[in-house]
Amino acid sequence: CVVGVAVCANAFINAGLLEPVVIRDDGIYPGGEFVHKVLEERDYATTGGIWRRISKDLQPKIESELNLGGGTESSEIKFDDSLYAVYVDNFTSGWGRYFSGILIDQSQSELKERLLETNANTDIHEQNRDDKSAENKFLRLKYEVGDLPSVRAAVATFPFTDGFVSALLHNYKVLPALSRYAKKNFGPESNIVVSTTCNRELKLCNHYMPMIEGDKFYLNQPHTDEYMKNLAKKNKDKKKFDVMLKGLKRMFGF
Repeated sequence: CVVGVAVCANAFINAGLLEPVVIRDDGIYPGGEFVHKVLEERDYATTGGIWRRISKDLQPKIESELNLGGGTESSEIKFDDSLYAVYVDNFTSGWGRYFSGILIDQSQSELKERLLETNANTDIHEQNRDDKSAENKFLRLKYEVGDLPSVRAAVATFPFTDGFVSALLHNYKVLPALSRYAKKNFGPESNIVVSTTCNRELKLCNHYMPMIEGDKFYLNQPHTDEYMKNLAKKNKDKKKFDVMLKGLKRMFGF
């Protein structure tokens, strides 16, 4: 028991439990073309897993790997410096809508093509909606393309261990600190979003909060107010349908 507590405590310390969230106002968000998927009603702790899955889609298809069923994790090309997530809406809850993908420049168009090629398979997975696995949910989503601006940003650099503990601290320590900073330093009309990128080798994440042009980080998706209204209506309609279905099953003895 003591050993377990010590291991757990060490994991939290390594992930940054005792580290302050230092926010600088001199950051520059890199911007570029963002090839991404839109994740809805997801725990932000899934970010690391989604990045690993996108990284898998980015691997070049080498003939020997196709014959053998794919390369090992150690042989995979790493894209840590290019994988980003954009958190919108009420990101302090650690749950909701976010966009996850790769941020590239014009010289990396091949990477965009690799991801877009996988869209041809989404209809196949869409037909298997009974499969509720995270993998199938991911495969049903198409990659989309948008542009993110290069802008001044507040930025926090924080430890990263690529594990569950790190995800918890990201949700419940870093994002709330960024939210408090924004409320104190940003205008009331600002569209507050956070974009995060992490590097496993450096064991660090950079969390950017754009100071201007925050609306462009919604990537042509509905802004928060409209999205939340649509989501409430969708969930209300689903609840009505579930009640009706339950009644029909009872009526016909299913």
